[in-house]
Amino acid sequence: MRLFYALLFPESTLQQLTSIQKTIAPYLSKGNPTSKGNLHLTLAFLGEQDEKILPLLGDILEAMPKREVEVLFNHLGTFPKQGGDIIYSGIAHHTGLFQLQKTLIALLQEYHVVFKDTRFKAHITLFRRARFKELPDMPLFSSKAKSIALMQSHRVQGVLTYTPLISKTIQ
Repeated sequence: MRLFYALLFPESTLQQLTSIQKTIAPYLSKGNPTSKGNLHLTLAFLGEQDEKILPLLGDILEAMPKREVEVLFNHLGTFPKQGGDIIYSGIAHHTGLFQLQKTLIALLQEYHVVFKDTRFKAHITLFRRARFKELPDMPLFSSKAKSIALMQSHRVQGVLTYTPLISKTIQ
């Protein structure tokens, strides 16, 4: 199973992000938007894991603090990729968010979960394989995360789908 931990946001935030996608779309010569149901902020990517580890990953989620996290979406950014860039909604530095992510990484290490610990860049992917000359300005807005979830990345009838397997409300 391809797994990751993510912050999930309320419907109003997802609507705001899809509105931003609609604003960006005319600037693109190509690009695949992230579906509204897949919009999330990845805290830790675990990659391929045996499903036998799910109870342990649930224990890690339970051990996470129930801390409210409000983030400020403040810019558009890109990750250059061959075949088209990733366009994301960037998030202003937020000490609570970074502490939450570090706590998760420490718990994964403490429980001896094998994963690749990469540099954390707080963002939500809006488009993949995008080509453009310029991007519009993004309106600032803030949102409180509603939950932390252990997510599965898989294909459902050929469509990339992120399914929450276990979640913990943090609001």
